[in-house]
Amino acid sequence: MTNIGERSGNSLHYRFEKSAVNGNDGKKVDFDEVIVTGKMEFLSNPEDEKNFCEMPEATSPVLVLNLKDVSFINSLGLNFLLNEYDKCKKKEKKLYLSNVGNYVKKVLNITKLDAVFKIVGQSSEIAGL
Repeated sequence: MTNIGERSGNSLHYRFEKSAVNGNDGKKVDFDEVIVTGKMEFLSNPEDEKNFCEMPEATSPVLVLNLKDVSFINSLGLNFLLNEYDKCKKKEKKLYLSNVGNYVKKVLNITKLDAVFKIVGQSSEIAGL
């Protein structure tokens, strides 16, 4: 893993890393990982709402949003995830959500968005998909 950068807003903090795992076929799978911490609400500071898929650092064909330390998500946070999904799809990038905590998992389930997103337990599990 290579730490590319960190940014922080009022309620959201994220760290961008370059990572790689070996796939089932033995080939190396490169991916960009954004480790998100805090509340995905985007109310307090519009600068918090970054577009991870279109960041200059995001050069891999796979983007993983690690939500392990996301303590809260509201409709604006869900809208942000959906926009990321659409932007990645247009750029022919695969988007995964990893380490989704119980609260966020429940919200995704209630809104039926768990059927939209590819959700993995650990970021390294993308190698088997």
